[in-house]
Amino acid sequence: MRHEFRVMLSDPSTVIFVVLIPLLMVAIMKELFATALRAQGYESANGSEFGIPAMAVAFAAFGVGYAGFTFFRDHGWGTWDRLRATPVSSVDIMVGKVVPNVMITVVQLLLLFGLGGPLFGLVVTGSWLALIVLILVLAVSLSAFGMLVTSVARTMNQLNAVGSVGGMGLALLGGAWVPVETMPGWAQAIAPAMPTYWAMEGFRKVILESGGLDAVLVPSLVMLGFGVLFTVLSAWRFRFEETKVYYG
Repeated sequence: MRHEFRVMLSDPSTVIFVVLIPLLMVAIMKELFATALRAQGYESANGSEFGIPAMAVAFAAFGVGYAGFTFFRDHGWGTWDRLRATPVSSVDIMVGKVVPNVMITVVQLLLLFGLGGPLFGLVVTGSWLALIVLILVLAVSLSAFGMLVTSVARTMNQLNAVGSVGGMGLALLGGAWVPVETMPGWAQAIAPAMPTYWAMEGFRKVILESGGLDAVLVPSLVMLGFGVLFTVLSAWRFRFEETKVYYG
């Protein structure tokens, strides 16, 4: 885990992508979000109540391939077989690579919500503890989805393509770009099949409707269920002896 953190933090572009770009997008689209929220009956909304969680969820979803990148990188550097030859177990390897990704996602989400107040006037009317629970469960669920993508991808190009398209699909259909209520009927029917939909539901209950832990129980359990499902499928499909192509 120390090694993975060291590599991740050595590249500042990650911080720029997952924190600064979402904040820029909130600044650009805040008034648009405010109009949408007021149309739903939230008369005092300033737009950040949807913008911050939406961009946080969307960019966290875009990062589903980060954990998988660490596996492909080891194959590319020629260190995968050496890692497997050490006394650590397969579970140790998985934990050492996935946990840093979960923690980075949690920090990303906390930073965006923390900066939402001073920069855009975000007011969390409900429980911050409930908000943190949603953040933790979302990070676990998305990281598990990333491992599922990693387990089926044979090349780095496949990981990038499936991860990017999958992340965009999760964000778009989950209501992280526009409120689900404004989407076509067929998209509204699909939305609950996305963990991101439940994340947005939970954030809405806490931020706009003064919800506490009881209000986010169902969204949290559903996201946790997605995480368990993705983890089981990943464990069933992942092959430690399988060669993965870094680039090319």
